Amino acid sequence: MELRHLRYFAAVARCLSFSKAAEELHISQPPLSRQIQELERELGAALFDRKGKATELTKAGEYFQVEVRRILDSVDMVARTVKIIGGAEASSLRVGCVNFLMYSTLPPFFEIVHEREPDMKIELSIMSTEAQERAIRSGAIDIGFVRAWESDGGLVFEPLSEERLAVIFPISSQVPADPAACIGSLRGSSFVAISPSMAPALAEKVESICSEYGCVPNVGYVCSDAYSIIKLVSTGLGWSIVPDLAYRDAAIAGVGIVMLPQTMVLGLCHGNSLLSAREARFIELAKEFFAERARKAAAMRIAKP
Repeated sequence: MELRHLRYFAAVARCLSFSKAAEELHISQPPLSRQIQELERELGAALFDRKGKATELTKAGEYFQVEVRRILDSVDMVARTVKIIGGAEASSLRVGCVNFLMYSTLPPFFEIVHEREPDMKIELSIMSTEAQERAIRSGAIDIGFVRAWESDGGLVFEPLSEERLAVIFPISSQVPADPAACIGSLRGSSFVAISPSMAPALAEKVESICSEYGCVPNVGYVCSDAYSIIKLVSTGLGWSIVPDLAYRDAAIAGVGIVMLPQTMVLGLCHGNSLLSAREARFIELAKEFFAERARKAAAMRIAKP
């Protein structure tokens, strides 16, 4: 499997048309069809349901589209980062963030940054908490939106908000609302896990929660990010435990939820050296934004009957 195969697949999945994708890629349709067929043979699964002139993604194709988008975004991010490191002093503030924040939480924040600091340019990279720690140490990024983790020093973590974890399951499942009973009723079903290599801290937290409730998950799928997990759960392929914000920001239909009392802390991470004026201002705006979100959320809870 080569990078071109992924780009070809992404184009067809986006257009849902081989002819339109071929035009977009500036190649003829027959070679494109052959490349997709080669990819499907290598994967051992059909990615598209070809019904006459109509082209639709299969369930395997829907999942593959999510993962391919993440891979291509990562490749682009790496290329941009290499260009920044190899060039002159960065003209942008290089910011990392865990992927779920980009669904709805951070775009309004970046609008505020643009309004208040129109000259501040931001180079955004999507990566796990642990990858951001490495990137900050190497100088690839300046600041990261991360979940709390155990660091061996040299970095500063500034809490922004607390996020609860939640059990998610196909909406068709009949489960109790009590967390312990809910997990107990699901323990025999397939579990969709977060990849320990991609998000070690979150994977460890989920494992400890399952252990706390006396559950050994029957892991059927392992995904690299929360969005992919939620998508698989929505298709009825299993249940999982994810951050509440990830569930709500993804806004994928067909998923039920039971809130857990366990939490994780979301915050900003940066080096322990003196902050630049630009970095300090960015952090100040982030703290104001998340504090306002917390106030609004508290007000909504009080207002509910």
